[in-house]
Amino acid sequence: MTDALVVSGLTKTYRGAGRGPRVVAVDGISFTLAAGGSLGVVGESGSGKTTLAQMIVGLAEPDSGTVVIDGRDRRDLRRGRRARLQRATEAQMVFQDPYGSLDRRLDVAGALADTLRRHGTPKDRIARDVAALMDRVGLASRLANSRPHELSGGQRQRVAIAKALAIDPTVLVLDEAVSALDVSVQAQILTLLDEIRAESGVALVFVSHDLAVVGQVTDQILVMYRGRAVETGDTDQVLRRPEHPYTEMLLSSAPGPRWQPERVAELRAALAAAT
Repeated sequence: MTDALVVSGLTKTYRGAGRGPRVVAVDGISFTLAAGGSLGVVGESGSGKTTLAQMIVGLAEPDSGTVVIDGRDRRDLRRGRRARLQRATEAQMVFQDPYGSLDRRLDVAGALADTLRRHGTPKDRIARDVAALMDRVGLASRLANSRPHELSGGQRQRVAIAKALAIDPTVLVLDEAVSALDVSVQAQILTLLDEIRAESGVALVFVSHDLAVVGQVTDQILVMYRGRAVETGDTDQVLRRPEHPYTEMLLSSAPGPRWQPERVAELRAALAAAT
């Protein structure tokens, strides 16, 4: 199986507030993801997950390190419109808030047609491809003329996924893409993503603070703490037998039978003392 995504030594820092020190958001992250594979990136707010996701899709530039998608290094892409389109084709992102990521002036068909048009789909194929995309993500044809405010949260997220898939990306990055949805709709979207991955071979990078969600949809996991990867491995193995205290803390913090507030406090204190 070929590598869809190879991330090597990615580092990103930001200037602190006022004259404060620079903040290391991502510190030397490396991993490889095969075509059709799925990776969960987990950690608390501020751990660097979203910055990592932004560098993968080209919304942020790393201070050092490389992102190679389908054998192409982002640094080798030439400037200009063709390069921007190539970058977009390689990796696409689905955000947490689908309402904020959709143009409120466009209905579903118009939003999908606009994406296809911008990426060179011949005019005589657009209507057919719009219908195929809607069918692919489980959107009823009657919704073609609906605008974002007329859709449910789950329907809007399906539109966002369809827009991302419209240009056949190698990698699909989902940043907290189901966290705003209720549990039943979450399950539907996760099932849809798994079906799309199996059908198309797109690689998924699933960014989330929710370990239960990551456990349902990913094969591999990367746990981030203060910008660093503190644990990686098979999702089932890491969630069943965590080796790093931070991973154990995340699991102990999650609602459910493993919730242990006293253990969370103990582990958090130990982590603080070690840094």
